[in-house]
Amino acid sequence: MNSNLPLLTVIIPLFLSLTVVLFVRGRFNQAQQLRLILVIIFLVAIAMACLLGLMLFEILKGNTIYGVFLPQVAPFGLRLQVDGLSIIIAIVSFLLWLAVSIYSISYIKTDLVRYYSLLLILLGAVQGTVFAKDLINFYVFLEMTAVATYFLIIHKKTVVALQAGYKYILMTLIGAFLILLSIILIYVETGSYEMTGVNKSGVPIVPILFLVGCFIKAGIVPLHTWLPDAHPAAPSPVSAFLSGMMIKIGAYGIIRFIFPMLNFDLPATNFGELLNILVISAGAVSMLIGVLLALVQTDVKRLLAYHSISQMGYILLGIGLGTELGLAGGLYHLVNHALFKGLLFLCMGAVIYSTGMRKLDDLGGLWKRIPITTSTCIIAALAISGIPPFNGFASKTVLTEAIANFGFVLKFVMMVTAALTFASFLKLIGYTFFGESKKQLIAAKEAPILILLPMIVLAILCVFLGIYAKFVLNSFITFAIAGLVQPRLILKVEFWTQGTALDTLFIVTSGFVAYITASKLGLIGREKKEFKIGSFMAKLVKYLSIDRIYCNIAILADKLCKKLDSVHSQDLNIHLSWVILTLITLFVTLFFVIV
Repeated sequence: MNSNLPLLTVIIPLFLSLTVVLFVRGRFNQAQQLRLILVIIFLVAIAMACLLGLMLFEILKGNTIYGVFLPQVAPFGLRLQVDGLSIIIAIVSFLLWLAVSIYSISYIKTDLVRYYSLLLILLGAVQGTVFAKDLINFYVFLEMTAVATYFLIIHKKTVVALQAGYKYILMTLIGAFLILLSIILIYVETGSYEMTGVNKSGVPIVPILFLVGCFIKAGIVPLHTWLPDAHPAAPSPVSAFLSGMMIKIGAYGIIRFIFPMLNFDLPATNFGELLNILVISAGAVSMLIGVLLALVQTDVKRLLAYHSISQMGYILLGIGLGTELGLAGGLYHLVNHALFKGLLFLCMGAVIYSTGMRKLDDLGGLWKRIPITTSTCIIAALAISGIPPFNGFASKTVLTEAIANFGFVLKFVMMVTAALTFASFLKLIGYTFFGESKKQLIAAKEAPILILLPMIVLAILCVFLGIYAKFVLNSFITFAIAGLVQPRLILKVEFWTQGTALDTLFIVTSGFVAYITASKLGLIGREKKEFKIGSFMAKLVKYLSIDRIYCNIAILADKLCKKLDSVHSQDLNIHLSWVILTLITLFVTLFFVIV
């Protein structure tokens, strides 16, 4: 059915962001600005809730909603489509955005107009990305989210924030270039920008380019190096939305545009199987490397950032399996991760708000002073570790069922990652909320109610989506993926069985053993560990730190540019000749790639 509802979900936040900039900036003091912004946020919340609710009602009746704006300027008109998959992602992104916006009222104290206008742009751009009906609209809105996120990351305008922002925008623009190049190749081959163009393309490089671009956006190893810097530099509510939703856009792009090539329900091809292996391998590597690097961190936000990389590995693993159970588990974990990882960042933000500290060495004994923050953080920690009855347990159970026919290796990777995740959060919870109380924390008290309220709501959702896992899976996740797979086996998934109890026992026991062993050996602790040069741990950290590779590449590029600058004749004619020769080389290369 045709409707203006999708258009309104995109246009309203973008229009009101412009309203904030034009009518609030410079006209009122900060208290008045905040009151006016709160009115606008309230109006957006009501409007978006109504629009998304109406669209969900239509989708549940079996309709697909289409929205078109300026079709006469094709292919650059606004073309949107709402189905089961996109409406679920849109609702989750809106709920997390609303939690972050309410949280920010008490948390953000400076440059309110700029901050909230960017949040509104981000909301509209995310809705546009998930509702995009073609590749051009997907790309445009995807880059809108990247630019808005960049300015939110550098909100504090410190040297660290600016450096992290530069690294983020550089990496994400590389990903954007790869996605754009794949779109151009699709248009050259097919003459259209339809979303089916990626999997229908006869040029093998097209899905590879698109996939790698999405990997960068999702923070997948070894293309993750921007993420551990961006999270600590950004304000905590921004980190919550960045980890909870923004990195999911890359995974959504893979589901929407690449999954038909991975789907085992369709006739298999050698190239499709190769993509399956690539996605599964990237997911497994991200799971292990992410959790290992998280385990040795002493900055609470950097620790959570590495866990985002690890948890994205779970999502990618499910997608890469190419089965209905795999996709259901991946999508369910995508939704759950948005909630419990958003909650974890908000909890650590509350700790930072109450204490001014974020290093584990400076924290401890806070549970009596901030009991609500402690309780909600424990819920989120158990959820991310896959412990029942929380939502992380539910989605990881589906993923465990999905890999049952794929050999022992994937099950081993999942169990080890879950155990090390549990060990990592034993460290985080123990050093932050329990143990010896520091003198400088005597005055610490619970954060304001507007910071606590979103945390409590997200914690309740983490419990609800775990306890009622069967209902959520059968009623919403199955409905969301029905257009991509035939959900036959999903209805047979059982959550409360002897097998899940044994898996939980293994995770908890192995997690405790790993934590105690690593602590006794001095491998993890409150303080940043400097290992002896030549030791096993020093070599392990050295080789796991992919950042070192990028730094060496940057140094090499800098030397090459300086060398070229020294031999450059500074003659305009020679310069133009090199430009023309480069363009000819590119066209010839593209010709042979396409042919």
